[in-house]
Amino acid sequence: MLKLREPQVVWISQFESPIGDLWMTSTEYGLVRVAFGGEEDHGLDWVLKRFPNTKLVPGEKKNAEFHIELHEYFEGRRRVFTCQVDLIVSRFSKTVLDEVSRIPFGATASYRDIAEAIGMPTATRAVGRALATNPVPVIVPCHRVVGSDGELVGFGGGLDIKKWLLSHERGCLH
Repeated sequence: MLKLREPQVVWISQFESPIGDLWMTSTEYGLVRVAFGGEEDHGLDWVLKRFPNTKLVPGEKKNAEFHIELHEYFEGRRRVFTCQVDLIVSRFSKTVLDEVSRIPFGATASYRDIAEAIGMPTATRAVGRALATNPVPVIVPCHRVVGSDGELVGFGGGLDIKKWLLSHERGCLH
């Protein structure tokens, strides 16, 4: 069971991007959720399950740092995110997401590569499950994880968005 700090306020804002709207949710501890515009509830169900007693407020000003970094990323000027993120995940998932954060901009790694890097070479399915629940996609670049044969598999935003993100990053390197 995750032990959560109970923030007083949760800020939510919308960011228009080339891959569609992204919904950003943060607390005083940092960014806790990035949801794709296609998600019916914009990620709010996820947030409210974790913080049922908080006040939800518009957060354009509070989330400005996240918007700026995403804007720079989509313009090809940012390769590493430095904004404060508060990962609300299990210890195993945090280990996986920390490893995924080390994949360089424009590069990819397989689920097996990640499992081996965290010292659990037979845990490729568990790595996949951890990535499927990544609360801050794009910021923690789970789109950079591919099948062992290099095929694009699994991504919460859909494979078209995963393909776009990888293509965008590779295009920025040239």
